[in-house]
Amino acid sequence: MKVLIAAVVLGSIAAPAMAEKVSFEIEHRDLNLSTAEGQKALDRRIDSAARKACGVDASATGTRIRSSDARICYREMRAKARKQFAALTVSEKKGG
Repeated sequence: MKVLIAAVVLGSIAAPAMAEKVSFEIEHRDLNLSTAEGQKALDRRIDSAARKACGVDASATGTRIRSSDARICYREMRAKARKQFAALTVSEKKGG
């Protein structure tokens, strides 16, 4: 099963009226989330997917400074993913 994480993220600061929908899916059925190893693996997957979806590692021509929008997107997406997986884990433990 994959969990879809989605959010609307503001576009560039120069054009704040623009908004971009960012989403990603994370496969987790192969992980045992009741173990520390499974939780660490999930955290790595969340980190990687959020970095890619938000373009954190993308570089703009002429600078190595990361976009503040990308950093904000990354933090928000990680937080949303962790919250969704926390709710999913609690639900699975209750048998739902």
